[in-house]
Amino acid sequence: MPTAVKSANHEVISSPLDQRQYQLLQLANGLPVTVVHDPKAQQSAAAMAINAGHFDDPQDVQGLAHFLEHMLFLGTQRYPEADDYQQFISQYGGHHNAWTGTEFTNFYFNIDSEQFAPALARFCEFFKQPLFSQHWIEKERQSVESEFRLKQQDELRRLYQVHKVTANPAHPFAKFSVGNLQTLQDTADKTLQQHLQAFFSEHYSANRMSLVLVGPQALEELAQLAQHYFADVANHGREKLTVNEPLYRPEQLATCIYMRPIKVARRLILTFPLPSIDNDYRYKTTSFLAHIIGYEGPGSLYSALRQRQWVTSLSAGGGISGSNFKDFNVNLQLTESGYEQIEAVTRWVLAYIRLIERQGLETWRYQERHNTVALRFRYQEPTRPLDLAAQLAINRFHYSAEDIVYGDYRMDGLNIEQAQQTLALMQVNNLRMTVIANDVPVDQVTPLYDAEYSMVPLTKQQRFALQQVPDDFHAQLPAPNPYIPEDLQAQPLSKADAAKLSHPQALIRQCGLTIWHYQDPDFRVPKGHIYVNFLAANVVKDARHFAIARLWCEMLMDALNEACYDAEVAGLHFNIYPQQTGISVHLTGLSAGLLTLLKQILVAFKHAVLDPSRWQSLKHNLMSNWRSAHTHKPVNQLFAELNHRLQPGCFPLLTLAEAIEDLSFAEFHQTAEQLLQQVEAVALCHGDWQADVATELQQLLAQHVHCNDTRDQLPHVQMLARGEQQETLATQHNDSAIVLYNQGQQDDLHEQTGYMLLNHLLGPDIFTRLRTQQQLGYLVGSSYLPMRRHPGLLIYIQSPSHEPAQLREHISRCLQQLVAELAHLQASEWQDACASICAQINDSDPNLRVRSQRFWGAISLGDECFDRAQQIQQSLQRWDQAALLRFAQQRLLQQPANLWLMSD
Repeated sequence: MPTAVKSANHEVISSPLDQRQYQLLQLANGLPVTVVHDPKAQQSAAAMAINAGHFDDPQDVQGLAHFLEHMLFLGTQRYPEADDYQQFISQYGGHHNAWTGTEFTNFYFNIDSEQFAPALARFCEFFKQPLFSQHWIEKERQSVESEFRLKQQDELRRLYQVHKVTANPAHPFAKFSVGNLQTLQDTADKTLQQHLQAFFSEHYSANRMSLVLVGPQALEELAQLAQHYFADVANHGREKLTVNEPLYRPEQLATCIYMRPIKVARRLILTFPLPSIDNDYRYKTTSFLAHIIGYEGPGSLYSALRQRQWVTSLSAGGGISGSNFKDFNVNLQLTESGYEQIEAVTRWVLAYIRLIERQGLETWRYQERHNTVALRFRYQEPTRPLDLAAQLAINRFHYSAEDIVYGDYRMDGLNIEQAQQTLALMQVNNLRMTVIANDVPVDQVTPLYDAEYSMVPLTKQQRFALQQVPDDFHAQLPAPNPYIPEDLQAQPLSKADAAKLSHPQALIRQCGLTIWHYQDPDFRVPKGHIYVNFLAANVVKDARHFAIARLWCEMLMDALNEACYDAEVAGLHFNIYPQQTGISVHLTGLSAGLLTLLKQILVAFKHAVLDPSRWQSLKHNLMSNWRSAHTHKPVNQLFAELNHRLQPGCFPLLTLAEAIEDLSFAEFHQTAEQLLQQVEAVALCHGDWQADVATELQQLLAQHVHCNDTRDQLPHVQMLARGEQQETLATQHNDSAIVLYNQGQQDDLHEQTGYMLLNHLLGPDIFTRLRTQQQLGYLVGSSYLPMRRHPGLLIYIQSPSHEPAQLREHISRCLQQLVAELAHLQASEWQDACASICAQINDSDPNLRVRSQRFWGAISLGDECFDRAQQIQQSLQRWDQAALLRFAQQRLLQQPANLWLMSD
């Protein structure tokens, strides 16, 4: 029998604070394996990445790699039932997914650790003997067609298609990656089933795979699992074919591409094609250059363009990448004035790049960037096993074995030669300008997604003009960042018994102010979260006030951006946003600087200088985004309508846009000043602070905000009458959509756990029947959806092939069948369901962020005991099968409170 062989001389580099253990193996069949012992994990996870993607599609069956990804879920020789894997994962509290990219495909799942071995038994068969059943091939073609049609109006998908048709047609990037009914069919020489079998045999080979297993099990046990289940995955010995064609032909450079979007937009993308950057990962040269170009602090390129009222945002460095190419993009959101000055904007960007070339390649700049990245690596949040497995499976292809964890952060030194070569390629003759606006000149339509576009070469005169430095150019390179700390250590726990505390304590309770505090004994890193909620009835008084509050928050964020950008780079982050009870501030990052940052924000609440011209620009952008709601997926429009109908303080986006259409700056200023006149503040400090931080926060809030006990009640959920209610919404989309919300009749724990059980037991079957078997659409699902703890069951479908009335009939019939089948539920299935829900709610917080969110959610809902998990567990114990059957019959069939939302 083949044996696992440990890779020699490879010790995985990880953070000093990382408690996980890593081991690299290679099975006798050539399969690289990474096993990770995570002592705190309560679930186990696996991922298998394959070095094959849509670049490998046959020219006459485009989308085949993606289609094969779908088909692997639909039965194997050992487990032929199409829903066996999905049902098993769901039954034991797990999740599963997969994606197909350009050159890689990735499959991954997590599950209760006790069921990891039987889950792997099913998972491994994907890569050995998939069925490729003709019956499911025909059904899944419809599913892929639905997925294709689902994205017909997706702006990013349409831009991506314009990118493809303006690139080298001989490069595999130009292929259609998703597939549809036209491309996924029999050809003259092979049936579609034979194409699947050939692709699988050609590309799904052990030497081109990467397996990762993560869990609380010991490394030796995980290695044995890998050996037992994956040692006989076939190795066909076929190497990956090298892509030699350039991404662009010479005539596709020094060009301007115009594209008309569906939504209102004004955007400029400056693309500089580069060679592959895979071999530069140890130095991160393009990342370093992107940091300088995209800097938003004082004197920056962004600051200069913003002062001219030409742009509202600038980002750098993004763009597609692959084994023989990398697009370096500078992405700018333009104002109306900036749209009229596209040539001037481009000249400024190019002039700034030349400035970097002359003065920016200094060791201290690189070292400063290295230090911030090193801090992120050292104090990174622990990753969930599922995310870690999926990430490491791909990293095994991109990095040296010892760098699969560290590779994303590694910065060994400034590679001057690489930086100079990269900057030399950032010039006009190697530039693709993409202008996205609703009135650009177009003369072509893409054969897929119907995107209107044109591509014209830059004239000699244009190329010359773009290279000229503007007369008033004065942008500066970033100065040294004063916020980057030299050394950080977690503060000692403030009490000997602090480790015994399991939840926050309300250290300050006074008129209009409550401050909760928790120094975390588990995540001992110098980081933290501060939440402050200003309860203010004025914010949700009506749609106009809420829209003004949102605009005011946007203005504050914009006004603070430049002054706080260095802090952001150093790891201090903030957000200001309105919600159903008022306005919230959330700060996160290195704990030492968060109170100082909060002080800046609170000062801005009263003293920020709000520029009328910026106000006009932000108001226009906000209204444009709200007005584009009709372009959202139909099912998402129905979700928004559901929230509006049932949750006070949720307003339709079009209503918000209309509410401030005639708003003047003077009225905005006057109303904004009144938003926080009568507030009650509730705050949480969680992380690396001792208890005295509560007093500091109290003093800070007292200096800048006048808090009173407003005695405002939490908004109540709108209750549905028993029976069937149906509403139709105009969605302006070719697909039909339907949402059923079945609302619970009480908000107590018994009702909540009843709905949790129903969702757990019925959810997988709802998906299997409506999506897999009946192929009603690609977007099909169900979930437990409480609103302010008032429970409910949500079922949704978006369909390209069925009318809403038909979808309603299918859902009703499905529920009737599933409720009837509950009577035949096996005792073991009942026990597994209860155990799985208990395991999920008792799952330990994976990191500081998730724990903070849990604490803040409890505080927001008035749960001051923080014992919801124990209460749910106790409530589950009071259920039995007979009681749940009666509950299901009454709530879902006999006396339902149903709201049906349907597209027109």
